[in-house]
Amino acid sequence: MGVWEIIIGAIVLLLSVVMIIVIILQEGHDAGLGTITGGADSFAKRGKAKTADAMFAKITKFVAVGFFISVVVLNAILYFGGKNSSNTGESISSETSVVSDVSEGETSAEGSQTSGETSEVTSQTTEESSAVTSQTSEESSAVTSQTTEESSAVTSQTSEETSAETSQTTEESSAVTSQTSEETSAEGSETVSSEAEPAESTAA
Repeated sequence: MGVWEIIIGAIVLLLSVVMIIVIILQEGHDAGLGTITGGADSFAKRGKAKTADAMFAKITKFVAVGFFISVVVLNAILYFGGKNSSNTGESISSETSVVSDVSEGETSAEGSQTSGETSEVTSQTTEESSAVTSQTSEESSAVTSQTTEESSAVTSQTSEETSAETSQTTEESSAVTSQTSEETSAEGSETVSSEAEPAESTAA
């Protein structure tokens, strides 16, 4: 509610109260019937009453005119002020809708841009992970093959050493066996010759 509406409303209220008071203070038209019923009023009282009634009548006319004008002005202010308020509200609503549309457009654009950046980062991260995985696999394969070659070399070397030791042990066993056989043969021949000598002596 505007300032002018408050002022005109206060004026209308004040004029209505004044008009009610002035109408109440006026004397009725049936007051002159007192002479018929036996009452006696002096000429001065009647002249004074007529002068007061005339004054109250003028005041009533002025107050009524002012009241009418104030009511018309107040209604005009309310009508045009309400129309301007509605236009202002519509303009504000349209501006708000435009701003909201612009905000939604900017938000959607930012969202799409963020999605694109996220997808690029994800693809880049996936490529880097794939490269690291392939490199790790190649290094693991190289290490495995190297370990297998070293194990094969150690195994072959161990087998050669074992074969050499086995052959050496076999040769030593053969030498010991042949030496033992020779010694046994020599002892057997000595035993036979020693037995033959007493037999010859006995025969002689």
